[in-house]
Amino acid sequence: MRTRELINLPNSGHPGINALFSKAHSAGWDIDRDIDWSQPLPADDSLVDHAWAAFGSTPTFRALPERVQTYATRRALGRMLNVLQVGESVAQDVCAKLALRLRQEDYRNHAVAQAMDEARHHLAYRRFIEKMNEEPEDIDAGTEMMFDTLLAADGALELVATEQFFLESLAMDIFDGIRDHATHPLLRELLTLVTRDESRHMGFGVLYVAEYMRTQDRDARIAFARRWLGQILFSATDQPGPIMLARLQRRLREAGVDADAIGPALLREQQEINARERSEVLAGRRLPQLMKSARRAGLLEPDILEALGITDHPLVRVTLAVGEA
Repeated sequence: MRTRELINLPNSGHPGINALFSKAHSAGWDIDRDIDWSQPLPADDSLVDHAWAAFGSTPTFRALPERVQTYATRRALGRMLNVLQVGESVAQDVCAKLALRLRQEDYRNHAVAQAMDEARHHLAYRRFIEKMNEEPEDIDAGTEMMFDTLLAADGALELVATEQFFLESLAMDIFDGIRDHATHPLLRELLTLVTRDESRHMGFGVLYVAEYMRTQDRDARIAFARRWLGQILFSATDQPGPIMLARLQRRLREAGVDADAIGPALLREQQEINARERSEVLAGRRLPQLMKSARRAGLLEPDILEALGITDHPLVRVTLAVGEA
């Protein structure tokens, strides 16, 4: 970019994209003024209902001493908040790249506004984690590899599709889940403010991808959908299983429980819960945000689904049915 190019930056004229920048100002919040950080986080407070965590609703877990349940749930929350605060830093880097690579005025403005939001979120998560007064669990290798891949990306489409479209949509259900199950007012306050910002970031991703899909030929649209729909369908149907059980068992051992002895019961009971929740999704009562975003961005158009052979995928069918209702 050179000075002369900055004199008259073109504006895409997209009403949705331009509106997002205005909303960034009207919906802004102050990390010190708008959150009551004086509220203590007692060590014996799980901060969220046990049902929020994987296996937290199983009869075997609920039969454990309350002290053990609280320890396991609080450790699970600390881990998730640690992942989220790292993700906010990754998103800052993405937005910095986008501000330099995007040529439309309104697109650049949104990227800069989002970078400010992500910085605020990062600081808020870090402050909350510090108030918990315990070392959080490290992020897992899979999450780290995903973030590293995103940090290494360079093209605007790849950056927006991965961060604002895919990851923000994936995270929206996480934010909503923590907020809805929060039992501590400070956590609820924080997630309410963060979710308001993140819905705007996700909106940019959906609008950006929708505009890309609208302007591309059939082959390009199919290629883009092939790149993303596999990940979307996998993530939207992923449920607690052996990997999450292993994390829980580690926490239970730390709390003095014979985790190996109750592992099979925990897994069996969670699988029954998974089946019920899967039925709710396929009935259209709990549609994952990723599927809503895919529909709104134009990834579920008939010609694309036919080309990819997923027209009759149960989750695709219910997503389209809910969208038409």
